[in-house]
This record gives sequence, C-alpha cells and structure tokens, in this order.
Amino acid sequence: MRCSRLRRDLHRHTLLLLAALALGSAVQADSVPRFRPATVVLIIDDLGHHLAQGLRAVELPGKVTLAILPHTPGARLLAERATAAGKEVILHAPMSNVHHKPLGPGGLTDDMTEQDFRETLSLSLRSTPHARGVSNHMGSYLTGQREPMVWLMQELGQRGLYFVDSRTSSNTVAASTAAEFQIPTLSRQVFLDNIPSPDAIASRFEEVLELASRMGIGVAIGHPYDPTLEYLQKTLPTLSARGYRLALVSEALVFKARQPGVRLGGMPAN
Repeated sequence: MRCSRLRRDLHRHTLLLLAALALGSAVQADSVPRFRPATVVLIIDDLGHHLAQGLRAVELPGKVTLAILPHTPGARLLAERATAAGKEVILHAPMSNVHHKPLGPGGLTDDMTEQDFRETLSLSLRSTPHARGVSNHMGSYLTGQREPMVWLMQELGQRGLYFVDSRTSSNTVAASTAAEFQIPTLSRQVFLDNIPSPDAIASRFEEVLELASRMGIGVAIGHPYDPTLEYLQKTLPTLSARGYRLALVSEALVFKARQPGVRLGGMPAN
C-alpha cells in the first residue's frame, strides 16, 4: 500500500514538473516576437502632385507602401506604376486639422453630413486605383472625433480595406475605432523626415530598426523629399544583410493578427 502511495506521489510530481516546464516554455516563446527576421514597414506619404518625385518613390528598392493623395495629377498613373512594381498603394485621405491648413480635393471634415463624408471618400478611392487601404493626411483634428471615424471604419469594412493611423495627434481615436469595427490597422511609430537632413533621417531610421528588433515590426512614414529618397535608395538594399526584412502594410497586418497582444503605436508628430 505504501508503494502504491509512493507511485501516485511520484506520478503527481512528474505531472507538475512537466506542466511547469511547459508553462516556462510558453512564457519564453510569447516574450519573443515570432515574426523573424525583424520587419520594417515603410510608407511614403503625400504622393500625387509631383510626378517625378512619385516615380522616384515607385523605384525605391523593395516592398514599400505608397500613400497617394486623391484627385492629384499623378494619382492614377502612380497607382498603376506602383502596383506593377510590386509596391502597395493606399489612399492618403486629407482630413481636417487643428491648424486649419487647406485640405485640397477629397478633404474629409467634421462639418460634413454622413452622406457627404461617405460620398467624398468613395470618389477619392475611385481616383486611386489598387488602393488596399487608407491613411490620414494631416487629420490632427478629425482623427480625434469619434463619429467621423465610425463612418470611415464602416466604409472600410464594407470595402475590405485596412487603415493606417499616421498619428498626427496624441488625441487620435482612429486606431481604437478601427479595432472596435475589426478593421485591420497599423499606427505610425516614427516620422523619418520631420527634419529633412541626411543625418536626421539616418538617426530616425535607426530608431525604426531598434523598434523592429524589440517589437518584431517598426512602422515608419517618410515623404518624397530629395534627402529622404536618396537615403532610402542607398539604405534599403542593406537591410537584409543587417537581419531585417522590408514588408508591405498588408504583410505586417498578417503578423499583427497572429499576435493580438502586439501594440504598434507611435508618438504624435512634432
């Protein structure tokens, strides 16, 4: 009888040990990003007004996402060229801002009716073929207003599109509203060229790489400035040798969906 009890105790302790080992392995695995190699998402904003700049962005090496302003002279051609080159296109929708800067064609504002808002967005998407998602151009005021963000996410949901929050304000509710409506979303972490000098751009790009190493993904937004395009043309081909991978927004969203706990937020613009 004593032997039987000893066997039961041994069996119980063995099960507890195995459970502890399994739990330890699970915690260790979950604490390390599973998206390898570390991934950089690069978005070039404000395209469409100047064709030559836009074509330079299209020619950047690797998987770059291009955010095109609606109803601009180069919008349709750039969208076609970008798609043919393996880039990803998103609509860069102008939105009202706290500084009252003019929005241009396709602007979304807080004083629109719901019908006007939806129709304006629809026409903007129509002007930008192959768009896989939408990001906000400016929008430091509108992205903080819940009702228009609800209208936006409802439209994106009906069209199967994602949203990129440029985070032009710390008061943004865009990403949280997207999550509420189950819209795939990423948030900008770093602006590369608030100071468009080669040294400043290089420093900001290193911040993106550090975030990618730590979190699995780093999300950066740049603009078609000459120093930015020159730096990226030179630097992007070196990422693989440094242990990083360049990914389109849609690819990064697949990773995020597999890791619900990952938060890819960012700081507001300066």
